[in-house]
Amino acid sequence: MRRTALRAAALIAASLVLVGCASGDPEAPAEAQGPNGYELAATLDDGSELWSDRSPESGLTDLILETPEGRMIHSCLGSGPLMCWDDPLEPAMLLVIGPPEGTAATLSWYGESLPLTAGEREADDAPSVFALVLPDYEANDQGWRLEVTDAAGAVVMTS
Repeated sequence: MRRTALRAAALIAASLVLVGCASGDPEAPAEAQGPNGYELAATLDDGSELWSDRSPESGLTDLILETPEGRMIHSCLGSGPLMCWDDPLEPAMLLVIGPPEGTAATLSWYGESLPLTAGEREADDAPSVFALVLPDYEANDQGWRLEVTDAAGAVVMTS
């Protein structure tokens, strides 16, 4: 009888443990997980994520653009100001490391004005970071020009 009581107690304890593990409460969605040590700077309109890391030793800023599924599609490394095209002949993406005072960026692209998505900075003295996935376009004689502006609207970087 004692053996039966011990088995019943063990069965009840195991059932309680399993019930605790299989809670009916749905888990909260996990935060986006990027490359190790990188901070999510911005999410673009198409769902792409811009990740940023700044080395305290070198001062270099590293940007990584990933698809919504987490696949890296473009990167940029430098101390800025710097523009990084994914393909110089047929670009589809642009990453910009701008001056710290930069708050907005606009690309005049073959007659179309395209605002870049601004990323959150890790610190006040960190470079500004921007990203853009270009829409379909046809090259023409209007060319392109990038302008980064500060909070007052003054141009602080141009190409």
